[in-house]
Amino acid sequence: MSLRKVTPTMRPATAVRSVDTPLLARTGDDEALRTTWFKTPKLLFFHEIPSWQQDNEHILSGYRPTSGSAWASFTSLSYLNNQTVSTYSHLIGSLLFLALPFYFYNDIFLPQANGQRVDVLVVSIYCVGVAVCFAFSTIFHTLWNHSHDVSRYCNKLDYLGILILMWGAGIPTIYYGFICNNNLRLLYWTMTTSTALCCTIITLTPRFVTPEFRKWRAGFYAGFGLSSIIFVIHGILLHGWEVQKSRMSLVWMGWMATANLVGATIYAARIPERWVPYTFDMFGASHQILHVAVMVAAWIHFQGLVEAFHIIRSQASICGIES
Repeated sequence: MSLRKVTPTMRPATAVRSVDTPLLARTGDDEALRTTWFKTPKLLFFHEIPSWQQDNEHILSGYRPTSGSAWASFTSLSYLNNQTVSTYSHLIGSLLFLALPFYFYNDIFLPQANGQRVDVLVVSIYCVGVAVCFAFSTIFHTLWNHSHDVSRYCNKLDYLGILILMWGAGIPTIYYGFICNNNLRLLYWTMTTSTALCCTIITLTPRFVTPEFRKWRAGFYAGFGLSSIIFVIHGILLHGWEVQKSRMSLVWMGWMATANLVGATIYAARIPERWVPYTFDMFGASHQILHVAVMVAAWIHFQGLVEAFHIIRSQASICGIES
């Protein structure tokens, strides 16, 4: 694919926008689409797309025309555009985390004689939460060019998925961190669930998903993720660093938080595309880096849960020993 570099203020009538590929073609001056078996839509520049699609002013090319059709949007999975990496990264990630509960059960849980079914439950809650988050993200990036209303709805779905992931990550961490204290475990589960519900209400507020709130969004979700420090500190005060380092996998959690914060910072700053126009429109943009960072963080957290499971269940009566 070859895209001639033009500035956003230039609107050449003869600029080459993309190569033609089979399935769809643009019709009419308003870029409306009709389904055919011969062409795909020509990719557009930033200044050619409607304002509701203009989320990142530093991504200047590779945009799909407004489709008005779910089928047309989903067929964009068959050709390269500036949403391809974002879409496929989380599609693959979603399928991976859907499979992880089966891997955990067969390869990790069953060989451990002291394992309990609740271990499978809490780890599965986390894995399914990640899978749902990535699935919602995939839907959003695929249908982003459908229409203004559908795009806004899917954007809310995307943020809802983030909340589900964060909530799901807290459930097993709290379980293992307070495995010998039912009351504290229920308390922090309730707090985490209540906070997630409040964040959901805020997320569904229409103004929150607009581009001008980009930095607020990044900070808000980073803050929600860091709120787990409350029960982490409480656990350390109760049982000491050495105990909670193992039960809550605090070293793994630190790496997970680092990956998420790095990704969120790059996303909010629009790095590196703001430095080199056009170069990262298809590959290497900040949103794509964020996707990779989130996937790495999710995998790190899973590894931490596996380690906590092994340490705790290797002792036949961990709570009896502690008391």
